[in-house]
Amino acid sequence: MRINIITVALGMAVLASCSKKMDLRALDFDVHTDSPSYTAGSPATFRFNGNPDNITFFSGEVGKRYAFKDRTAAAGIPQLKFSTALNGGVQPNSLALMISSDFGGNVTNTSDPSAITSASWTDISSRAVWAVNGTAVASGTVDLSDIASAGKPVYIAFKYTAAAGSIQNRWTITGFSLRNLLNDGTAYTIDTLPTFATVTNYGNTGNVPGWAAKTVAGTFRWTLSATNLVIAGATTAAAATDALEAWAITGPVDLKKVTPDAGVIVKTMANTVPAFGYTYANAGNYEAVFLAGNANADGQKSTVKTITVQVQ
Repeated sequence: MRINIITVALGMAVLASCSKKMDLRALDFDVHTDSPSYTAGSPATFRFNGNPDNITFFSGEVGKRYAFKDRTAAAGIPQLKFSTALNGGVQPNSLALMISSDFGGNVTNTSDPSAITSASWTDISSRAVWAVNGTAVASGTVDLSDIASAGKPVYIAFKYTAAAGSIQNRWTITGFSLRNLLNDGTAYTIDTLPTFATVTNYGNTGNVPGWAAKTVAGTFRWTLSATNLVIAGATTAAAATDALEAWAITGPVDLKKVTPDAGVIVKTMANTVPAFGYTYANAGNYEAVFLAGNANADGQKSTVKTITVQVQ
């Protein structure tokens, strides 16, 4: 019995020690520059007081602003661009640029084509320039600002149609790019052509929506690759026994999407950094921000220090 009592006592002591929270170190941090102004192209030096566990630096330049570190959406001008080439066939109006805000997004090899045809699609083909032969033609900038104003995610599609009885067209689409351009000159990639792709905006990396192909009528379908979208119907009139309808769809896309501004990690718990140098390429007044903090398994604390940096 005595052994059991001792065992229980030891167990309780261990539990008590495990339940005790670790105290965070006091956070003592400040920063100053060694000059009231700097010259563009020459390094600015920031000197630190204190030794926090972590320091992250936001220079104040476009894409590197602390105020926008958590921003994921902003009103801008969503701009769509792509190029087309018509490599065969003479049937008119065989390719259309479509957009929908109520499509459910269910596109698989076995999904019901009515999921596409029952959605509300708006034909915005007139906003783009289209090829008339095998020479690739740029669409120009397709402004989707009016569509973005509704504040809904959208699906964008290329709808291919072909009639029976004559050679059916072959279309190639390249250079698809959808970006959100803000007033400050920043441009954020929302979507690109590849079926699977990764884009980087100002130091932040994320996946684009990707593409899916679905044939509604007939047997021909879009071929999707990392460089183009291609569809070709029957290459002879004799083979064109059926009318075709095939879709290449991407989405959902948020036309107001941006990626948060990115900071630079200056210090981690593993090192001591008494100073930090950074070179501003352009003249201007910048709100440089240092986010410093201490952390352990039981909590964290942080402080923000802002310095106005004059660059001539």
